[in-house]
Amino acid sequence: MIKTLLLAGPLAVAFATAASAQAAKTCVYQYADAVGITPASLIAGGFDIKAGWAGGLWLQKGKETYFCNTGRVPENQAICWILRDPVKGQPCE
Repeated sequence: MIKTLLLAGPLAVAFATAASAQAAKTCVYQYADAVGITPASLIAGGFDIKAGWAGGLWLQKGKETYFCNTGRVPENQAICWILRDPVKGQPCE
């Protein structure tokens, strides 16, 4: 019984290591930072709010679509992102 438990320990560690390696895979990313774009500038530019909830807005004008954060954002970070064709191989965050 003790030998079984001792052997199971290294196997469990090896399995956990393999699982974490799989978790480090890359992701598909479908947003591009829209630096300098704000929800206020989009609305002033004729974009319609298609959906909204506490902390976020979907804005659209024709085929151009943005997702914007409406909460507090650290300086020098994007507030809005433009929806684009998905790009594979991006780091998962």
